Amino acid sequence: MPSQKIVEAVVQLIRGVEGWPALHILDLSCGEGMILDRLRREGCRVEGTHFRDNDYIIKRPLQILSEVPIHQNVDLTRPLPFGDGLFDVVLATEVIEHLPNHSVFLAEASRIIRNQGYLILTTPNLNRLQSRIRFALTGQHELCSARLGWHVRADELYTTHHNPVYFPVLHTLLYLHRLRIVRIGFTRCHWTAFFWVPVLPVIWMAQAIEACHLLRRSRKGGLDLLRWLNHFNHLLSDQLVLCAQKREAE
Repeated sequence: MPSQKIVEAVVQLIRGVEGWPALHILDLSCGEGMILDRLRREGCRVEGTHFRDNDYIIKRPLQILSEVPIHQNVDLTRPLPFGDGLFDVVLATEVIEHLPNHSVFLAEASRIIRNQGYLILTTPNLNRLQSRIRFALTGQHELCSARLGWHVRADELYTTHHNPVYFPVLHTLLYLHRLRIVRIGFTRCHWTAFFWVPVLPVIWMAQAIEACHLLRRSRKGGLDLLRWLNHFNHLLSDQLVLCAQKREAE
């Protein structure tokens, strides 16, 4: 379930969407309904999906789940049961890291978003400073989740963060499915991250050097990736919170 900080970050991004609050919004795997409840109270038309009746996420369902359309048994690894271009905004809050194939999911999410509509996505942020330092020291990223181990059965992989998001690949997959990042939000930051702020110039320079091969292949794409990799919210926020707009193929 998303924390209150994540809920606030998502609502803040949606408030910046053209047409607010008269928006038709779908929350994929909406859990207990926290975001749906907040958005409906602010004037949006909302719907949600659930995966399984006994989903481990749904412990204290809110009343809104019985008051708005909630589509049951929606498997996000398969084609979504919605028409093309049906929604102004599609939400995927703390969802994508549970899925085995990010490209299939993003293709379906893009399909059901209208042209110039938006995907708002949150996921644990592997690029934040604490995660980078942890990986350098231990070889493991901070995933904001219990570690995946041999105790997890194959049919329960979806309950773990078993496929964390590698941002450069996500950046490309979004583009391939006609989604361009327009904003990155912020949830919270652990106070220890500020110890590493003085090394940011070194990090920015290293990222620029690393991006050189991308600039040779696609200058526009490489510059856009570098822009978002160096975004201050991306370096500090516990969650990657992004807003991507659906555009015509370039």
